Order: sequence, then C-alpha cells, then structure tokens
Amino acid sequence: MTLTIEQKKPFEILSWLNVVVGMVLLLAQFVFGTLPLSIQFGYFILMLLMTGIPHGGLDHIIARTTANVNNKKFNILSFLGRYILAIAAYTCCWLIFPSLSLLFFILISAWHFGETDIPDDKHKILLSVCRFSWGTLVLMLLLLMHQQETTEVLIRISKNASPVINFWNLCKLNSNKLLISATVINGMLLYSAYLTNQLSFSVIRLINLLLILIISIFLPLLPSFALYFGGWHAVRSFELIFEYLNVKGEYAKESPIKMWTRSLPMSFLAAIVFLILFFYWDQSNITWDPLPVIFIFLSVITLPHLDVMDQMIRKDHKTS
Repeated sequence: MTLTIEQKKPFEILSWLNVVVGMVLLLAQFVFGTLPLSIQFGYFILMLLMTGIPHGGLDHIIARTTANVNNKKFNILSFLGRYILAIAAYTCCWLIFPSLSLLFFILISAWHFGETDIPDDKHKILLSVCRFSWGTLVLMLLLLMHQQETTEVLIRISKNASPVINFWNLCKLNSNKLLISATVINGMLLYSAYLTNQLSFSVIRLINLLLILIISIFLPLLPSFALYFGGWHAVRSFELIFEYLNVKGEYAKESPIKMWTRSLPMSFLAAIVFLILFFYWDQSNITWDPLPVIFIFLSVITLPHLDVMDQMIRKDHKTS
C-alpha cells in the first residue's frame, strides 16, 4: 500500500518550491556577484529549522510503530536514553578522534542519502550498492564543487590532521576524474538495477532531484548543502515517514502539517544538543567558525536517526 496522488502532492509541491527558491538564489548571485553571508546563513538556518532537524524529530514515533509491527514493547525513556547515549558517544569521538569521526560521518551520510533518494522495493544487494554509490556521488558533488570552502571546514573539524588534509588535496587534484568516474559508475549500476526490474522511478521526481543538484553546484557550500539536505533529502524522508505511519495505521489520515508538528518536541531536544556543542566549541582553542559546529552537530544527530530510518525502510519493504 502506498500514498495516493493527493497525499503525495504536498511533498511534490514542497520539493519543486525548493527548486524555485534555489533558482532565485542563483539569480541573486548572478545579479549581485556573490550571496552575502547573512543570506547564506539565514537560508541554511531556515532550512535546518523547517525540514532538516524536524525530519529526524519523528524518530520516537517511527520506533514505536516499528516495535508495534514487530509485536514488541516500546518504552520512550529507554528509546531516548539510547538515542542520547549514541549522540554523546559520537560527540566524544569527535573530540578525541576527529579524523576517524569525520570519515565515519561521510560513510553514514552517503548511505543515508542514498537510502532515501533511491527506492528499494525488493532490498536486493545491487540496490544496496546503488544507494551507497549514489550517496557518495552526491557528497562528492557537494564537496568537490566547493573546494575552497570545504578545505576551510575540513581543516577546522579535523584539527588540521595531516591524513585528512593530504587525502583531501589528492581528491582536489583528481576532482574531475573522480566525479566523471563516479557518475559513470552510478549510471551503470542504476541502469543494471532498472534492467533487472529492481528499480522503478518517476521521471518527474528524477528531474526534480537533478535540478536541485545542478543548482547546488553553482551556489556557495552552505546554501548548496541546505538546498539538497533540507530541500530534497528531508522532504523525501518526510514523505517516506508519512507513508510508513499512515500505512501501518499509527496516524492514518493525518495531514503532513500535523505530522510535522509532532516532530517539534524532538527538534527542540536537538536544538539543545546544538547549543551544548556551540558552547564547547566556542571554549576550545580552535579558530572560531560556525560551519564545523553545524556539521558536527548534524553528524551526531544523524547517527541514531539513521538507525531508526534504516529499520523503518527495511520493515516497510518486508511488510508492504
């Protein structure tokens, strides 16, 4: 069972609206030469608050629904305890092992982006490879097309670790080869999955995604990431969550807006985590830059969120 056309409309409208916003930002950049930092940060924070953080704010509801589907008991305090423990542990890893934590974040982000971008109706091994490969390509586009800004962020969040900087310099040196190779590999993998009837897609949705990625290439790093993360990934995640909770009967016939309001308590908790990170980073001896705080914050809340989403997607496809 899937969402009806009428139920999908709000998500489709929102994702196309983000394409329009991206084009407006591009136009402003063309007219004024560069986007003021105030606009870049304002747009990023807006997307983070509207969709970026809230799309993970329903994790407790998803986990409870998954537990019910599995005929298991669900305890909200136990769930929150595990959730916060994962965030705290990963935060400590960032403080002690920044380079390894950065690598881990890149790997889980690649998987998470691919898992929501590519439908996986049959959960075959080929599609799992496709998802990770696609998520890797998305990250490569966002990072390698904004080399100067990415370099500045990497220096700060890795504490200028030589292995990280040397590897990044190697990637920059071969950026064209890497992007072309990754694009070709993804094309081959996705086409193979399509030919073997493991992959189905909407042409309109594909055009929507490609437009967002193309626009992201020409925007500065911060609004570029905001457009993909908040304007596509979070919206797509909300659609998957809305479908899952409706189909499983947890919140049948509830509107997307009502579902969004249910994310606010956990979103508030995430905001507290961000303020804590902000405080500790500001007190450290690292040159102040808000970008590392933002990306580390996103990484520590992504870890438990990814686990919840992964279980939801696997359960949804097994029982659909």
